[in-house]
Amino acid sequence: MLVIGDAYLGLIYDGGVIRWSGLFRNDIAALLLVGEMFIGGMLFLRLILAQAQGNVRTIALILIPVLVILLGLGITELLLRGLGRSATINFNLSAVGLSGLYWAAVYLTIGIGLTLTYKVQGFANFAQAEMMLIGSYVALIMMWSDTFSSLSEAPPDGGLNWELLLWSSVCAFLVAGLAGWLIDRLVYKKLRARNATFQVMMIASLGVSMIVRAILFIRFSANNFRFVPDKDWRLTTSVIETPTQTIQVHLGERIESGLVSTIHNVAPFGFSYSKIALVIGVMMSLVFLLVFLNKTKFGRQMRAVGDNPGLAASSGINLEKIYGNTSFLSAGTAGLGGALLAAILPINPMLGLALLLPAFAVIVLGSIGSISGVIFGALIVGLLRSISEPLLIGIGNSLDRPTASGFAEVVPFVFLVGLLLLAPRGIGAALQDWNIKRIRNRVATGKSKYNYPWSIPIPSVDLASLKFIRAEYLLKGKDFIGSCFQLTFKALSVIPFVTGLIMQSSFKGLRTCIQTAAGFIGIRFTLDSETDKGSWILFIVLMGILICIVWLLPSVTALTKTMQIARIATLLGIFGLASFALNLHTGITGMTNFGVIFFVGIGAVTVGILCAPVATNGYGWSPVAATFVAVFVSAIAGWLLAYPTARLRMDYFAIVTISLGEMLRISLQAEPLLRAGTVTSAIGISQYQMPLEEWWSTGPSQYVGNMIGLSVPAPYVVLLAGIALCLLVFVWLLLDTVLASPWGRILRSIREDEVVSQHHGHNVLIQKAASLAMGAAIAALAGALWAWLNTNIWPDFMNPVRTTFLIWAAYIVGGRGNNKGMIVGAFVIVIVEFLFNIMVASRGAASMPLHNITNYADAIFSWVMVNVGGLVWSSKSLSEIFPRGEILLSLPHVKLSLVGLVIVVALIAASKGLLPEVPKRPKHRERIEERDV
Repeated sequence: MLVIGDAYLGLIYDGGVIRWSGLFRNDIAALLLVGEMFIGGMLFLRLILAQAQGNVRTIALILIPVLVILLGLGITELLLRGLGRSATINFNLSAVGLSGLYWAAVYLTIGIGLTLTYKVQGFANFAQAEMMLIGSYVALIMMWSDTFSSLSEAPPDGGLNWELLLWSSVCAFLVAGLAGWLIDRLVYKKLRARNATFQVMMIASLGVSMIVRAILFIRFSANNFRFVPDKDWRLTTSVIETPTQTIQVHLGERIESGLVSTIHNVAPFGFSYSKIALVIGVMMSLVFLLVFLNKTKFGRQMRAVGDNPGLAASSGINLEKIYGNTSFLSAGTAGLGGALLAAILPINPMLGLALLLPAFAVIVLGSIGSISGVIFGALIVGLLRSISEPLLIGIGNSLDRPTASGFAEVVPFVFLVGLLLLAPRGIGAALQDWNIKRIRNRVATGKSKYNYPWSIPIPSVDLASLKFIRAEYLLKGKDFIGSCFQLTFKALSVIPFVTGLIMQSSFKGLRTCIQTAAGFIGIRFTLDSETDKGSWILFIVLMGILICIVWLLPSVTALTKTMQIARIATLLGIFGLASFALNLHTGITGMTNFGVIFFVGIGAVTVGILCAPVATNGYGWSPVAATFVAVFVSAIAGWLLAYPTARLRMDYFAIVTISLGEMLRISLQAEPLLRAGTVTSAIGISQYQMPLEEWWSTGPSQYVGNMIGLSVPAPYVVLLAGIALCLLVFVWLLLDTVLASPWGRILRSIREDEVVSQHHGHNVLIQKAASLAMGAAIAALAGALWAWLNTNIWPDFMNPVRTTFLIWAAYIVGGRGNNKGMIVGAFVIVIVEFLFNIMVASRGAASMPLHNITNYADAIFSWVMVNVGGLVWSSKSLSEIFPRGEILLSLPHVKLSLVGLVIVVALIAASKGLLPEVPKRPKHRERIEERDV
């Protein structure tokens, strides 16, 4: 109540701690007061829920979405009244209801498969969005085919043609389902054989998503395409007009109007036929899945495997068969939804990632793994999305923020975080508990569900016996098609095996070479990378190899070579620091953090705004002071993050952290407070001060340039490289010292078993908060360096594909729990980045060393697309993607696929990484005494 009272004083009467401190003014103070009021309100609601019991608690949990929305409206009312402003929000009832239904169907295209995979296999599948995209691109390929192109290009005739839409939906279901089944056989089956945890499976799905997304980029480019089953579908008249009325909500200063008013004379709202087809298709898929799971033998087997795999296996259920067919169904339903969605939204390979995180919000809201819960969650999140757009427009106009509607993408994430504060298990868990109690009471009273006249029992049907829904049926045929499927599967299954064998052989060969070279100089030892000595030797050798690769990278002049090496060193410092933070959170403490970029972004944005000129919305601070503030703010954010997420499961924690990064990225696009440095751009931060830039240009640059053999002063990036490497070494030494202390052993004990650690008297919450705070501070340093290297901050720099996924790749390649491995992994990722940049540059320069390799890769890619792919798709499918006739390989996306492949293969073949964690075991007491004697 004190927090709510303080925020109320600040919003209405310009009082309270924030106002009286004088540190914050105007919009910043108002924003902090809104955050304070929201936190206070959530804590108050949480207190009420904690005190409620029985049915009252169940009802309160179900009403959480309504309570959170009312809390948001109440805070907005106080803010506008304090500012003396008013806002009118127009809710078109039909638009809100039907748009909510549409957004629910959009999120369910991914959410259904996510829920099914989690229910049966127990992990969050990040590659589910790419399965949806496969279905979308299957529809596009069929639209461009010789068979159906005449339908999509025919002029409107006043009638809807369903042929292409139906065929593309069926083919999308089959192709996406086969893709999901194949991925399960190639990747997840091998991980299950190694008894991989759900965290490992989740990270592997991240690598799979990178591979599939890169393949889609390479094949279909980054351009937007729209599926047109018939031009009549695109007409403005192809809608169902529904009568409606507008509800106006007046917030703030209301002089002549009340809180709510109604406008009846409103034009009908048109809901397009393509959206209706999407809603019907998704709902039919959902109904089929519910009937399949509850009324068939195979569905009951899937539920049994989801509840207890060991018990199901002992009962004679073939687990791998269940897992494979589950993958087929989940990917197939996503592909079906993707084909229908392609007729509405422009399709590009990044669309899946944009819809994946709201889909996670849907399944978390309804409790992960609950089919009935995901329906409820989708309807709530869809309705919330449709309400948020007119709400943000009305409030944004009142607060001089015309781009506030951009925050509509953030609303599901904010709602998700707020929900998990109140109901860590989701609303679906409350519904499930209530249903269990209801069934128990019915059994106790002797009532059966068939005693009611309206209850009609549905007979069980063994749909599993129908061969057309079994994925393996396609592989059993002895005809040409069946043989092709079998040969293709066998060929693809060799890829991970061969890649893993190469990695293992290379690692063993490197170890043998080191031992042989040592033998020539009279040193004999056994190299074990899980000992201090072996780890250091292997680290030195790997770093030597990587440094030689950097030295051999081609360049034009001595100046460009200097800039190349300096930029690599700076990026090594940035990715190394970010990997340190991830390793502290995930590798040492055991918290699966997919939101490292959130803390990196806090550091970059804070430094950029504080160092930007005062005349352009900045504060004019020195870079050193701004860096200290950025580190402090990020550490506080990390500490505070531990409290609302303390009771969350690890997969929920991963989803929340990646959502925080997306919230900050979208805020950079829509919030004026996060713009500084220029008046010519509507977004971004630029023209901020650099550390020691003036000092460097007045003398040291010339001296350093002469020292390294340049005829001109050394560029500023050389100084930045020195700063980055110094910070990297300092943080490395600090972490090694801290982790060697008792606190480091406490963190490792939490990673292994929280319950045991707590029973030994350790406060798990405080230790996790300290770990999050320290890792966040380190990540903020990386963000400051990144801001200085780029000289500007744009929202795209926080794209998880270019940041989070690369940091995770460095973490996996280097080795969990080993900071030396983080440096090696970061170095590998940076070198791969530069190698592909050089290949891109060499494409147009015959004198470049990699020119022939690039041309050879382009020739192979063109042959595959025309001669091999031509058996599947038409020539128009190629001309639409490559309009100039030049079929060139997209090298940046090849790099993305290789990074994903490294993640997957490393988890399968070398899960400990290049430099595994060195166990810290105390010496046995008897051995110590014998040695002393």
